[in-house]
Amino acid sequence: MGTRFWRAFGAYSTNAVGDEFYALALPLVLLQLGYSAATTTFLRSVLIATTVVAGFLVGHVVDRHAPELLLTRSYLGSALALCAALVAITAGVDGYAASLVAATALGLLAAVSAAAMDAGIPRLVPAPDRIPRGYSLVESARTSATIVGPMLAGLVATLRSVVVVIAANAVSFALAAALSRTRRTTAPPAERRQSARQQIAEGLRAVVRHRRLRLGIGLSLLVNITLGAEQPLFLARLVQDFGLSVALTSGIVVIAGVVAIVVSLGLSHWTTDLPARGTMITSVFVIALSAVGIGLVDVLWVSALLYCLLSAATICYSVYWRTYRQDIVDPGLLGRVSATSRSIAYSGVVVGTVVVGTLQQLGVTTKTLLTAGGLLCTVGAVVGALALGRVRATADLPS
Repeated sequence: MGTRFWRAFGAYSTNAVGDEFYALALPLVLLQLGYSAATTTFLRSVLIATTVVAGFLVGHVVDRHAPELLLTRSYLGSALALCAALVAITAGVDGYAASLVAATALGLLAAVSAAAMDAGIPRLVPAPDRIPRGYSLVESARTSATIVGPMLAGLVATLRSVVVVIAANAVSFALAAALSRTRRTTAPPAERRQSARQQIAEGLRAVVRHRRLRLGIGLSLLVNITLGAEQPLFLARLVQDFGLSVALTSGIVVIAGVVAIVVSLGLSHWTTDLPARGTMITSVFVIALSAVGIGLVDVLWVSALLYCLLSAATICYSVYWRTYRQDIVDPGLLGRVSATSRSIAYSGVVVGTVVVGTLQQLGVTTKTLLTAGGLLCTVGAVVGALALGRVRATADLPS
């Protein structure tokens, strides 16, 4: 895969663990200190909302600079933002207020680093046939982070200190910056000079006009709206409906993560033989039907098995979606398209979780929500499959 890829991969993996650690440890500490659940939810909302908005604006930067340079600078910026929060807390500022301000900067820089990694893989690997393997490894890192990060968060949160949590995350960003820093960087070829506004508009036009790209983004949005809350729903299903302990519930989630990682690593060997378009559609069907099964089946081991299947299908879809997107998008637009696609997908998560939370407040059961979400996703997958089939038979619009 080459030194450039492995350095960027190591930095991104470190950052992913830090993000997952921070996302769990900070709310746990705030709740222990007497803050309401609403404050921790709002903190997460600010971070996601900033990332979504920034994704539509920062993609052109990714298309004009070397990915290692952007990763290093975004990680350093995040570390500095957290250090500023530490200074503010030391000076007497409320820990929650300081974290809220820092979340705005973190969301912006997270959009840069995520797009830089997604769009940068084709530039970081030594040959085109290594690109799918690169995406597969990155998805494995993201999944591993969802296991390692929360484990570390549970230990650190026992200290009941906002300062310790913020400092630990700042260290993770600094370490990621050190890993990604290299003198061997290759920027994309220079093109005609355009203003930032023109570059952003060009990237948005590419998304709007490219039919195959729109359909791929539509599939991602579909899954996130209908099943963006599948993990908290599954946790509620195990704890409330099956009466499992927190320890056993966590164990099942960890097993599902391990299964997803194994599948992701296996994809690095199969991905050159499987068509991306068909695999994407198949993965969405598996995700949808697994959710339906989890909602309908009242046998614990079957629900656990279906969740492992759902997790594996999710990572499978992510790998093939990124491979598919890289194949159909002009290389000079890949940064803008990657950032825009991520923002649209994240907006679906926000919408889906808000709807599910509202329905839960109205008394709708977890079983009903999982089943309904899975069925809606299945219907959407059928429509998506038919639409992609029609595109295959017609000439695509230029990107």
